[in-house]
Amino acid sequence: MKKLICLMAIIIISSTVHAQEKEEEVKTFFGNKEYEYGGYGCPEVKFTSFMQQFAVMAGGKGGWVIDHTFTIGGGGYGLVSSVEAPDIYNKPNNDTREYYFQIGYGGLFLEYTYSSNSLVHFTVNTLIGAGGASFTPYRYGMNNNMGYDNERFDSSPFFVVEPGIGVELNVFKFFRIELGASYRYISGMDLNDFGSAWYNEPSANLAFKFGNF
Repeated sequence: MKKLICLMAIIIISSTVHAQEKEEEVKTFFGNKEYEYGGYGCPEVKFTSFMQQFAVMAGGKGGWVIDHTFTIGGGGYGLVSSVEAPDIYNKPNNDTREYYFQIGYGGLFLEYTYSSNSLVHFTVNTLIGAGGASFTPYRYGMNNNMGYDNERFDSSPFFVVEPGIGVELNVFKFFRIELGASYRYISGMDLNDFGSAWYNEPSANLAFKFGNF
């Protein structure tokens, strides 16, 4: 009889413990929601200014999309239009040639998309990274033989932060067009005594996104 009572007690206790374990889910920092994932890449054009002149930059961005909302990835851009050095630029060794400004940068790209499934919706993003700039006596950084120019002066690395906003249109499930605006903050530039006001400028941006959003 005692053995039967002990056996029943063990069964009851085991059942209670098992029920409690089943009810208690594992707690995690991000909760227990099932997330959906995707990704995209896109070419992008920026209409901006450098050295108080209109300029065009080309490049791209993209990344891993989490739950149709957050994107973590990267981006990079380079100057593709001709920007002449200002008259106050001190040419090396009294050089009489015209000099041109060159710049490129890239880094970590973060983006938040609001109401991604809506036909038209908004994004908030930022790029945090680094780049380099210089002056060269050749337009577009190409020499007379259409080769890459290694004759560069006053080269300088820099740190860049570029926050932005955008409006997206869902054209197809895999294709979106984004029209946006951003502001470029550059620090650490040491380039012939030109201050940050020569580089810190707004941009109007046009991007064509392809992927699984």
